[in-house]
Amino acid sequence: MICMAKEYVYYLFDFDLTLADSSRGIVMCFTHVLHRHGYLDVTEMQIKRTIGKTLEESFAILTGVNDPAQLASWKLEYTQEADIYMNDNTVLYPETVPVLTKLKEQGAKLAIISTKYRYRIQAVIDKHFPKDFIDVIIGGEDVKKPKPHPQGVKAALKKLKADKATTLYVGDSTVDAETAKNAGIDFCGVLNGLTTYEELSAYPHRQILNNLTFLPLLLKDAVGPVKRNPFIPAKWDARRRAFNIRQIRGKQSKPLIQAERHVCQNCGDIYEGNYCRSCGQPANTTRITLKNSFSNFFSSFFSIETGFLHTIFELWYRPGYMAADFIRGKRKPYHKPFSLLIVMAALFIVANHIFDPASIGGDSSENDQPAKQQIDSLQADAKPSDIDTLQIPAVADSLANDSIIKNDTKERVYSELEKRIDEYYTPGTFLYAVGDLLGGWFGDNQAFLFIATIPFYIFGVRRAFRHTRVNKRLNTGEYAFIMGYFGSQFIMKDMLLIPFFGSDIATRMVIGAPFAMSSVIEFLLMTRNLKQLFHLDWWTTLKCTVKTYLYMAISLMMAILAVIIIFILLIIVIREIVVGLNL
Repeated sequence: MICMAKEYVYYLFDFDLTLADSSRGIVMCFTHVLHRHGYLDVTEMQIKRTIGKTLEESFAILTGVNDPAQLASWKLEYTQEADIYMNDNTVLYPETVPVLTKLKEQGAKLAIISTKYRYRIQAVIDKHFPKDFIDVIIGGEDVKKPKPHPQGVKAALKKLKADKATTLYVGDSTVDAETAKNAGIDFCGVLNGLTTYEELSAYPHRQILNNLTFLPLLLKDAVGPVKRNPFIPAKWDARRRAFNIRQIRGKQSKPLIQAERHVCQNCGDIYEGNYCRSCGQPANTTRITLKNSFSNFFSSFFSIETGFLHTIFELWYRPGYMAADFIRGKRKPYHKPFSLLIVMAALFIVANHIFDPASIGGDSSENDQPAKQQIDSLQADAKPSDIDTLQIPAVADSLANDSIIKNDTKERVYSELEKRIDEYYTPGTFLYAVGDLLGGWFGDNQAFLFIATIPFYIFGVRRAFRHTRVNKRLNTGEYAFIMGYFGSQFIMKDMLLIPFFGSDIATRMVIGAPFAMSSVIEFLLMTRNLKQLFHLDWWTTLKCTVKTYLYMAISLMMAILAVIIIFILLIIVIREIVVGLNL
């Protein structure tokens, strides 16, 4: 069977295991209810097999109970559990946002039809899409006859004023395939769930895809699963997708299976949950061991909160997703960004001095004295007139009193001033020693440098990604916190490079191999971070990251130019005043 090319205008989607992986939340809620009533032998796989059916049908399949009153009671308990756990344990598939965005850009109308309650679906969609992005959402509370009855599909078609001939239903289960068949519209299967290709292909279908990625290309006339890369086994591809989903979701805390009563060891209050409601002491106050003694010492000595090491790990594992979680309000597991930036800067200084002791006292190849001692020595050996010329007001005064320059033009004064400054800014002189000292200080204070450049990073990112949905939801303060995390990551990157390049990598002013290596790695890290933050594909993210650094460079050069102009104007004003008084 070969289908001819056909253009669709209306796309109807199932939600669970089609657009989003909500299996963890569903399994958790079912497990809580079933364990509460003594059904301890129901496996996770059995629960996942019922996804897509109504709650009553699922409980009947899992328990063998057919009493309507009992099933209704369990449904109510499930709903209460879902209010607590469902949305926090539901994550969109990586391809969902770009595919739906692409369809929308092509002028398509989108609808979601699910047995899940509409407000739960809306809460998840609102995290990733602008308001009213999905044209119609039909939830379980909106219909009297759930899928595979076509009532939900017909309601969506009516609201969209859609033509069946240009409508495509996309789902992951045989329930979805039967729903499309009963509604008389085309069906496209996706293999995100547990339903196999053979099971879906038993129903009329347009195509069966491995995932949503190739849905915008459905105008092709081939029917069947999309061909995989022959060099990438299906098992590896499945593992890659599972890893990507774990990245997006992040670490999830496992709540108690059921509420337990505790007696607080601190105040004696009786309470339920993980913390005492009177004094806040945790319920899991375990016996003191060598392990938690070391953890307590580490936390107290370095003033590092719980979550520091977890934050470090996630800065490498899922930095963009972690920053987005923090902005959305998931802040308990993570160290605060600017506090982390300062801690990383302190650890960077320690690492710099351990792996490159010469950086403590400057360049030992020319002079073993620290830079400050070099300056003091140069000041002692220099002539009074030489030192005076290094102070801007005194320079002007010295030149104004010079008999050669006094009756000359102002242009000659400026030329002589520039010549004298150039004369003194050579290796081994006072100005050079001052510059070396400042360069070393900036190299050791990476946090200060990055905090100073945060406004330019923010400007570059906002300009380069200005058309994305995520950018439109973020304000400047939120961007500052995000860049605080990224800056900590960049400092850690430089810490790893110090053993190979020494203090040259610290100054970030050395044009050569260390600087190039650090810059290339930083660019690659930033690209990956922004890809996760904005949920874009690699190519789009790469182009926007290049634009980010271009905008950043332009704004930074303009700022430096403005400072130079102000400095020059200040010198001119001082000279006009001094020369005027002496003439």
